[in-house]
Amino acid sequence: MIPVATTTQMREYDRVTIEEIGLPGLVLMENASRAVADYAARMLEEGGSRGGQVWIFCGSGNNGGDGLAVARHLRNVGYEIALFLLGSADDLKGDARFNYNLYRRIGGRVKEVKSRRDLRLVTVGVDLVIDALLGTGFKGDITGLYADTIRIIRDLKAPVLSVDIPSGVDGDTGAARDTAVAADATVTFGLLKPGLFLPPGREHAGKVSVVDIGIPPQVLPRRRIRLFIVDESDIRRWMPRRHPAAHKGETGHVYMLAGSPGLTGAATLCAEAAMRCGAGLAVVGVPASLNPVLEIKLTEAMTQPLPENSRGALTAEAFEHILPRLLWADTMVLGPGLGLDPDTATLFDRMFDVIDKPLVIDADGLNLLAEHRGLLRKLPKETVLTPHPGEFARLVRLPVAAVLSDRVEVVRRWAKHWRATILLKGSPSLTALTNGVVFINPTGNAGMATGGSGDVLTGIIASLSAQGLPIHQAAWVGAYIHGMAGDRAADDRGQHGMVAGDITAALPETLKALT
Repeated sequence: MIPVATTTQMREYDRVTIEEIGLPGLVLMENASRAVADYAARMLEEGGSRGGQVWIFCGSGNNGGDGLAVARHLRNVGYEIALFLLGSADDLKGDARFNYNLYRRIGGRVKEVKSRRDLRLVTVGVDLVIDALLGTGFKGDITGLYADTIRIIRDLKAPVLSVDIPSGVDGDTGAARDTAVAADATVTFGLLKPGLFLPPGREHAGKVSVVDIGIPPQVLPRRRIRLFIVDESDIRRWMPRRHPAAHKGETGHVYMLAGSPGLTGAATLCAEAAMRCGAGLAVVGVPASLNPVLEIKLTEAMTQPLPENSRGALTAEAFEHILPRLLWADTMVLGPGLGLDPDTATLFDRMFDVIDKPLVIDADGLNLLAEHRGLLRKLPKETVLTPHPGEFARLVRLPVAAVLSDRVEVVRRWAKHWRATILLKGSPSLTALTNGVVFINPTGNAGMATGGSGDVLTGIIASLSAQGLPIHQAAWVGAYIHGMAGDRAADDRGQHGMVAGDITAALPETLKALT
């Protein structure tokens, strides 16, 4: 797992390092600035500018202090530096003031930018721009000189390297207005920050590199990390292993209620993905009138025709037929293509009283919960909900924009409230556990924005759970595998030509690569 620290946590790590460990802040700033300078030199060399011109824009805080130290390092190795300080040098304090004085002593020149008139710059011949205006503590809107300066940075048409985080990006939520810096690369310090991986901040950050600035490892546990990026090594560790003598009865049983008139494809995709991901047996319970259709669509998975009403939806009378399968199954799925009939909600109510197996609820299962909210208080203990932002917004009765504006905290709060694992689909997908830990999934691509992709994900999660993974682990492991298979499908088909079945088709090679 790759730990991700909030801005509050990083401030605490800095404070403990300086005040309790005794490592001066100037040392941390020197380590940080040297790492940025080294990265800048590599960018210039790769761009063919070994002695090029570098423009550095500094604010009056510690981020600006980092920029002043970067200017010194680059000047010392022969780069031509134009340094712009927003405001007056008299306003600089502490370590930033020290680095300003040091830069001046070695002959560095600083242009103070106190008004828009000072931004009338010649914007040609710049090889690299370094953004050291605002740090990770920034919140809100950029206005005045800072907004004008960022527009100048955009007009320069030169590569941009941001220090710690692009100026104008919220370090915790990724929120960014149009005035935020759009960097080609970002060098961040100590640990990664959420805003570098959550949209739209992710799109502003460019290529992200994290560098060690000297914070001792024993400092980091002082404030418990609760946000992680999943790494491929984590998936390899948790992939189900199959005994050489295993048979189909020992490799996982998945039972799913899915399908309604016009939506048999969802049931098919979910069942096929469960089988392709390694489940030994899968059974799909469907309205009886649809059983002939599913018998044709599905070859490896089995079907079970169930009582339906005149509208072709499952009814509470199906419960007695389902009960033996509940005992048989290792993991259950409710929802893909199931429809929103009230009779089906009544069936859910009865089933929630007896389900004692891991459960994945997706699609229309989620929509039924949103329409019959009393069911949310009866969720079985080991439940995973897999909403996209629209479904989640309906569940929590918030606008979609409110969900997306602070998605980590929102999904964390409701996972605790419902005592259920929530996999919020999107770019990136987030998996929140009931203990407050959230996992960011790094795999996947825009080609997966196609009908049925979520049904495939549900089948993968259920399959992994049936094969023995705890359901909360099956959620984030399944999200990674789903995205990795989608990336493989995009390589083969291209993003525009992908359909959900291509993700399922890519599962065997994906799983082979992971095991």
